[in-house]
Amino acid sequence: MMRNTYYFLIALFLGLFFSSCTKDEALNSEADIETAQINREFLLTAPMISNDKVTFRVSKSLDLTQVAPEFTLTPGATITPANGSVRDFSQGPLTYTVTSESKRWSKTYTVAFTNAEISTIYNFELFKEEVGGYYGNDFYHVLYDIKVTDSIESEEFIWASGNRGFAMTDGDPDNAKKPSDFPTSVVENGFVGHGVKLTTLSTEPLGPIMQSPLAAGNLFLGTFDVAIAVSKPLKGTKFGLDFNYEPTMFRGFFKYTRGKDFQVNNVAKNKLKEDRWDAYAILFEAEPDDFLYGDHDFIDEKIVSIARVPEEMRKETNTWTLFEIPFTYVEGKYYDSSKKHKLAIVFSSSEEGSLFNGAIGSTLYIDEVEIVKN
Repeated sequence: MMRNTYYFLIALFLGLFFSSCTKDEALNSEADIETAQINREFLLTAPMISNDKVTFRVSKSLDLTQVAPEFTLTPGATITPANGSVRDFSQGPLTYTVTSESKRWSKTYTVAFTNAEISTIYNFELFKEEVGGYYGNDFYHVLYDIKVTDSIESEEFIWASGNRGFAMTDGDPDNAKKPSDFPTSVVENGFVGHGVKLTTLSTEPLGPIMQSPLAAGNLFLGTFDVAIAVSKPLKGTKFGLDFNYEPTMFRGFFKYTRGKDFQVNNVAKNKLKEDRWDAYAILFEAEPDDFLYGDHDFIDEKIVSIARVPEEMRKETNTWTLFEIPFTYVEGKYYDSSKKHKLAIVFSSSEEGSLFNGAIGSTLYIDEVEIVKN
């Protein structure tokens, strides 16, 4: 009885926390960088902000010896060096320290600049563990690439997932999760070397209270904004990174096992009777602050061309299988090199996972993904 009461109080507290969207977020958000900015004329994409890093993708015309980033912080927080300070980033990333209003908490951010194009071959060999969860005792995988700019190597977190949001659904302080307990994780037995495992999981005990009873394993180019996802899940997934080429083919390798019991939690938009995986790549026109979101439904006016794994391939197979899908132009659209473009790549273990429809246990493995370009 006492344990049930404990779970109830924790769920009630987090319910109030999520609904109010105050600054008391998990991961010590009282000492967070919320937004980052420099002169817009030099930005190739919106700045990417993770738990402890800010990455600016910029044009080569920016003088990295004289840059003055400005940050929006959680209310009352302060930053050192001071906001808007001119610093020399020409020799690599620099650090900033954010201190909470109460002075009890602080967090160090690495701020990096890169002007390299995103890779078009993804082997999923580079990853690390990040701490998460309301109690800070969960660990999940995040993927990154290494970019070399003027002989300087830097980590670039171009891939995102919903792992950070999943970490918020655990109400038990004694239940520390390891990376393999999360919907998105890296495994050793990929097609070549490491691969990515995406699994649809239950979000009990707290997820159902938040109207999010399951979480599909997902991986996408872009960023995941947990603060927005709390109240608007489909707006929290921001798909797309700058891409200045014409893509012609989307290919990679996969394995898939479907979960047994298909849950329909969103009846209005449900189209399936059993679970299946999904993968697609989309080229779209976009300014630095523009993205595709989880509710695009393949009809956004910004979309130029699409490569989506066909329905007949989204079935079970226990052996590594090649998918190779050409990009198809949206009617009336063509690639215009004079315009700015972004590329979205999205994988999910449950096609309707964004609607919280899916089967617990559905598992998708992916590896050796490539975008072929002109």
